[in-house]
Amino acid sequence: MSIIIGIVFVVAAYLIGNLNFAYILVKFLKNEDVRNYGSGNAGTTNVLRVMGKNVAIPVFLLDALKGTLVVLVGRYALNVDEVFLVLGGIAVVAGHNWPVFLQFRGGKGTATSLGVFLVYDWEVAVIAIMIGLIVLAIWKMVSLTSMVGMTMLPIFTLLFGRSVAEIVFAFVLCLFSIYQHRKNIGRIIQGKESKLGQKVKMKN
Repeated sequence: MSIIIGIVFVVAAYLIGNLNFAYILVKFLKNEDVRNYGSGNAGTTNVLRVMGKNVAIPVFLLDALKGTLVVLVGRYALNVDEVFLVLGGIAVVAGHNWPVFLQFRGGKGTATSLGVFLVYDWEVAVIAIMIGLIVLAIWKMVSLTSMVGMTMLPIFTLLFGRSVAEIVFAFVLCLFSIYQHRKNIGRIIQGKESKLGQKVKMKN
């Protein structure tokens, strides 16, 4: 495989990550910037608060799908080396979190990361999702659910003896998530973090 193809793949993955569906759908439906409401985040949880589940569910699925698409194309259509596949996976999540077309103010990467890992290593991804859902059921905090679920990725890649590239991949996505949730961590410690079901009113 040509190094040039690998580089183009990584750059394209970042640009695909820029397709922020929280921003796109809210802009289309309400002509509003979702980042002006709630947490100021362009992601599923904030859309759930300001627009409800009928918009939040498509946002989650589409954001996950772009991660899935990148890995599928890289692995099966372009047959890129694992290093470039990992870089592409990191790039699509980075594009979602820090999109150049939205002044680097995007989402927190959970849905896209899960979409990437469901194709890259579905066994690890499913375990992370299941543990995350248990956390959500007990504490009702999406931010805590996301961080715990993402932390499971590097833990189980290590426990399962996956490749060095995959372990590094999982650690990077985990660190992305923790960094993007840094304000949530403070609110969790203070007991001020929003819980599932809380709403934010948007202009009519």
